[in-house]
Amino acid sequence: QINEVAQRGCTVINGSGFYSGEEVKMLFVLAKRSESGRIFSLINEIDPNAFVSQSAVIGVYGLGFDKIKQKGKHLSHSSSN
Repeated sequence: QINEVAQRGCTVINGSGFYSGEEVKMLFVLAKRSESGRIFSLINEIDPNAFVSQSAVIGVYGLGFDKIKQKGKHLSHSSSN
């Protein structure tokens, strides 16, 4: 649903609970601050007991975010380099 509603990709990381030993799936989602409320609402609808961590990120580059920069210039994605 995060992919569809928030239009953000997510990475699924397989893990296990330290104390319980139970297998868990962790979703890693990068989103703009303005999108976090919508994503938190989705998470709460799916699993009200979900553990959620939010942190500030200095930069996110790539599709859907800023273009990759090098020394103040945008990198070219062409193969003619």
